[in-house]
This record gives sequence, structure tokens and C-alpha cells, in this order.
Amino acid sequence: MILILSTAYDDDTNIVMEHLTNLRQKYIRINDLDLFNGYTKMYYEINTEPSLIVENDIFGKIDLSEVQCVWFRKFGFFENFKKYLEGESNLEMFEYLKTEYTAVLDLFFDFLKNKKWLNNYINVKKLTKANALVCCNKIGLLTPKTFITNHNEKFDITEKYITKSIKDGLLVSANDKMFFFMTKEVTPKIVIDYNSFFPSLFQTQIKKEYELRIFHLNGRNYPMAIFSQNDKQTEIDYRHYNYKKPNRVVPYSLPVEIDKKISQLMKLLGLMTGSIDMIKGRDGNYYFLEVNPSGQFRMTSLPCNYNLHFEVAKFLKKINK
Repeated sequence: MILILSTAYDDDTNIVMEHLTNLRQKYIRINDLDLFNGYTKMYYEINTEPSLIVENDIFGKIDLSEVQCVWFRKFGFFENFKKYLEGESNLEMFEYLKTEYTAVLDLFFDFLKNKKWLNNYINVKKLTKANALVCCNKIGLLTPKTFITNHNEKFDITEKYITKSIKDGLLVSANDKMFFFMTKEVTPKIVIDYNSFFPSLFQTQIKKEYELRIFHLNGRNYPMAIFSQNDKQTEIDYRHYNYKKPNRVVPYSLPVEIDKKISQLMKLLGLMTGSIDMIKGRDGNYYFLEVNPSGQFRMTSLPCNYNLHFEVAKFLKKINK
């Protein structure tokens, strides 16, 4: 049996499930919030050999010891739980509930630790942008100059920089406004106006020819080129989508050396799948930016006709033995 650990409204999960059904594979899906909103019942009994039973209206009652493999798609986003705490303003209570939430998820991870995994939860949880960039440097995959600092002394006034979240970029609501924490351009002149600030990540801005989005699955890469540089709205980060005039995207062939280094990087990070962002610079070099183990891959699969959801389903079938 295949266990899918996902989150609500993830269409990539939905499509893979359709393929698994066609491949006659038995599976169960649990979304992170299902355990906390009453949709899925759980019973974890502590014993010499703990037992973990889950039950819902779709899949029925399942003993998770029967699971052969686990797809760690997206699971454990506490931010999704916040709507159930509407009106709760006590920060200490909020943090307490977060630790309880995390402890319950950790029960699942520990119970399933000896199963076969498509992206082991341990490697996903320990991944950071910083250690991914360090691994790139170890294998000779180029990255922009990157530093994390809380002061302005290391900025070169002649350079341009971008800044982005050190961990995960989030959508934050404050004072009836929505703030998108994505990649932004920043000039040294702006930073020099402040002697110190909250520790932040900066990279030298690479003059790009185009961006690349690459989906990796078990040693194979599926690349797509994104021509975002000719639109002011998307030239720094294609995720500032221009819905009226979308960027042109096409299937792409990576140089053999770069393709091998990406697969080498993913192996070094312990990731079997993930969505990778890179830049082809005007200088002709390829620069790694970051990897998201849970990144959505419809945007790569559909326009490039890669049929990635079927590929994921086939791989799950292969390890479901």
C-alpha cells in the first residue's frame, strides 16, 4: 500500500492519485489538516511495538503498518492550521499549539521511518537554502555570491543584489494587507541607509538570459526554460506572474555536464524529487538558485508535455513492493 502525505488543494497530488488508480495501486492519502479538523480519525497506541490506525470516509480504516512506501509530498504546514485559531491572540498559546501539532506529525514520521520513501522526511526537514548552496560549491555547480548578514558593511556600491527569505517565502496577512515574501531587487544605496537590520539573505544579481525550472525524479531531470527577462514584472522572479501576458515557456535540453551535476546535487542532498530553479546567465554560465522538494510540477509538466504525474505514479508503483 502507498501512503501519500499531502496537503489540501494540492492538484499535483490529485492527478498522481488518478494515475495510481489506473495502475491499480492501493493507496491512502492523508492531508496535514485532516488530523486536526476531524476529517481523519487517528489512534496511536504506545506499546513495545506502537500501533497507528487511521480512518476516514474515503479510504476506510487502515492500519499504517500495512504501508509499503510513503510519498512525502507536502505535509506539516502549521500555517494552514491558523484559521482554526481565529481570534487567538496569545502568542504563548499559539506557540504551544504549534509544538503539539508538530509532535503529532512526528509520531507519524517515526512510525513510518523504516518504510520506502519518495523523499525521506528527514532529508526534507533538514534541507535549507544555505546547505543546498554549500553542496553546489562542493560539486562545482555555480551559484550567485550569497551571504546572510544584519549590517551593511559587506555591500559593494557598484553591485546590484537581490534578497529573499532565508527559509521559506510565505504569504503573510497583516493590518488587512497581504505581503508576498518572494525575491526582490535591492540596491546597496538602500541598504547603506541602515546600519543594522534583521538578519537577511542577499545574493549578487545575475544578468540572465532566461530562467530554468527543472523537475527532478530519481536521477532524471525534466527542464523548462522561462523567458521572464523581457517583462519588468517578472524579470527578477518569474513568480511575480503576469497573468495578462504570461512568460513564454519551452522544453529545454541541459548541457550534459550540468544535467549530471544537478543529479549529483540531489543525491548529495538525499532528495529523490524536487523542483529546481536556475538561471542561464548572459555570460553563458548556469547558476543554481534553490530547490523545493515539494514544489508544484504541473507548470513544468503540462507545457512541456513531460507527463510527470504519470512518471511519479509509475515510480511509486515500482517501490510499492
